[in-house]
Amino acid sequence: MKFRLISLCLTFFSVSVIAAELAPAPNYGAVKLRTTIWPPYQMMLQGELSGESTETLRCIFRDINESFSVQVMPWQRAIQDMKHSVADGIFTSGPSPELDAVATMSAPFALEKWYWYHASGLDFSDVKTLRIGAVRSSNQATWLDSEGIPVTELVNEGMQLVRLVQAGRIDTFIADSRYFEELVSEASDFNSYLDRTFVRYMPLGVYFADQFLEQHPEFIGRFNQQISDCAGETVALNDFERENLLSVVAKRIRAIIDDDRLLAALDISNQMQRTLAPDVIDALDVQWRHEVSATEQPLISEIISRPASAYLRSVKELSNGLITEAILVGSAGLNAAQSDITTDYYQADEAAWKALISNPSSEYHIDGIRYDESSRKFQVKVSWTIEDSRGVRKGILILGIDVEEALRNGQ
Repeated sequence: MKFRLISLCLTFFSVSVIAAELAPAPNYGAVKLRTTIWPPYQMMLQGELSGESTETLRCIFRDINESFSVQVMPWQRAIQDMKHSVADGIFTSGPSPELDAVATMSAPFALEKWYWYHASGLDFSDVKTLRIGAVRSSNQATWLDSEGIPVTELVNEGMQLVRLVQAGRIDTFIADSRYFEELVSEASDFNSYLDRTFVRYMPLGVYFADQFLEQHPEFIGRFNQQISDCAGETVALNDFERENLLSVVAKRIRAIIDDDRLLAALDISNQMQRTLAPDVIDALDVQWRHEVSATEQPLISEIISRPASAYLRSVKELSNGLITEAILVGSAGLNAAQSDITTDYYQADEAAWKALISNPSSEYHIDGIRYDESSRKFQVKVSWTIEDSRGVRKGILILGIDVEEALRNGQ
């Protein structure tokens, strides 16, 4: 399917679509949403509204047993409809200071990967001096404005930006990697001509009007709870991201996992864990989950106070924001040490544990990208095996990595 970066302020036809199959809920009626055509998230196929965001919304509203209606219109008009309480929400949008003043963004259900696209050798030491292009009213234009980065050239669609860089009229522009790949799919010379430099990840979701949420305060919680089931919890790293992430993490990981304190902690912990029956492990995990929100935390406190936990906290603090958490896991899958309080004690049901323990040839495992709503950061968990001098695996070390920081450091 072909798509292009398009201006969000073009005048598209307006159409009303009732998107949910279920009857309207008695409390809400059909939640009134506005959107604009923005492939691959929203697009018209054979006269019907479709696209990734549209299908995700259909799934979420079906699961919460509510219905919604959608009108397609220019983006600025959609914003005005929400500001004047004509609409209950708009999609799909990244974080916006303008919208934050009148609405609340849902948890993200999509993720864009933003890069600067430019000729080889461009110096980004002072980005504000560069000639930058952007598509009018796009998320990229909004973000550049919020960052105080001046835009030299505003255009109506993405291919114009590619041609402007090629002609030397602008130095660079920001685009989502999927958009750019599609833009140049019909002209392979553009791909070889433009280099790219990582900017950031952009979470995308729905903005619901504050007035609507004041009337239905429970709505956004119900909505957010269904996102992972309908859109997935993680986004995969591409080959470029994996390579750069590993180059940054590998420089630090060897010194960490070779520290004698970790191996000593695993020897002690494994000796204790080895005798635990499965039902005891389950009971400990239940106790841990209860203690997370409790005043008294005897099990958590015992783990957090271990010398190896203090070491992992120092590793995190000295990483300058690169490492967001560190967890040492023993042979039974239970935490042996950790920098921060985790939501659970038992890690053997996690993908990293299964991949590393079941595959002796694997030295590391990288999870997908997760968005932390509280910190508004994107995290990837990188897990490494820890072995003794004889090559016997004693456990694994799980590092939460601020993936945006890693990719910027790796360029």
